[in-house]
Amino acid sequence: MEKNNQTHATFRKARTRTLIQLGGLFEKSGLMETFDLQVGDDLQKNIDKKENIFAILGGLLELKEMMETQEFHIDLLAQKGAELFQRE
Repeated sequence: MEKNNQTHATFRKARTRTLIQLGGLFEKSGLMETFDLQVGDDLQKNIDKKENIFAILGGLLELKEMMETQEFHIDLLAQKGAELFQRE
């Protein structure tokens, strides 16, 4: 049982780290400003932000579909991301 708890705790820590890093990328992209989000906004409870949150999710779903249908290729997106990192 203890090993299972350690495995679960390790997984949760790794998942949390990844989600935090993804949030950092979201902020770096400028999308927080685009969607009128502020650090500290509770995205689950703030009903004024629901439409923006749904729009973000819709955009991510659209990107996923474009990637799956090869409308965009990962190399193009990686190049755009690399350009932002190089500018900063």
